[in-house]
Amino acid sequence: MPLMFLNGTAMSGMADHHLVGDAPLVAKTRTAPRYRFWAVNAGDARSAGAPLGAYPGLEDVGSGGAAVLGEVYDLSWRQLREVLLPGEPPGLELGAIELADGTGSLAMVLRREHTALPCTDITDLASWRDYLHS
Repeated sequence: MPLMFLNGTAMSGMADHHLVGDAPLVAKTRTAPRYRFWAVNAGDARSAGAPLGAYPGLEDVGSGGAAVLGEVYDLSWRQLREVLLPGEPPGLELGAIELADGTGSLAMVLRREHTALPCTDITDLASWRDYLHS
């Protein structure tokens, strides 16, 4: 079954965690320090600490990034394909990332053409929860 790194609203205790279903949590961890972290569609109107319509986005920059906090779940292919992926925003796509321990995982990453989207750099926070509380 695929391992899926989550770093936004599908993490435990957050609004979209139901999309994970009964998939077991494998680890609370960080990515390797090679990612910029963005709040995509971060506008002025805020709801529950986040701008309306805002979502997190990982961008692999190779070096000069940060280790972003998240959770790894052992999803079934069905849960990934039929529940989690259809709930993702259009500015993200399925990709493979490197975790802090050097292993890999699936994750939602920014689409390459994300530069057309309004993005706020939140790399220094490296945590969606911390961004929501800032």
